[in-house]
Amino acid sequence: MFKVVKEEGKLMEMVTDSITLASLLVKYLNMDERVEVAAFRQEHPLEEKIDILLRVREGDPRTVLREVLSRIKSDVKELRESMLALL
Repeated sequence: MFKVVKEEGKLMEMVTDSITLASLLVKYLNMDERVEVAAFRQEHPLEEKIDILLRVREGDPRTVLREVLSRIKSDVKELRESMLALL
């Protein structure tokens, strides 16, 4: 789960406690042409707070985020169905 902590124009900052979620989200965000930069930072490996930064070239960061999350959900569903077909 993640939480938006700051939103100003084309910039959005979020936090999460999952390095897996942060890594997956940033990877997908950086594949989107509308994204200028997406990155995450964890101050220390034992610290649970992970900061995520998203800056878009065009559009609204919230819209881009929503669409990217939808794409992730679709890909995960497809992966799950592929794995179940192997059983």
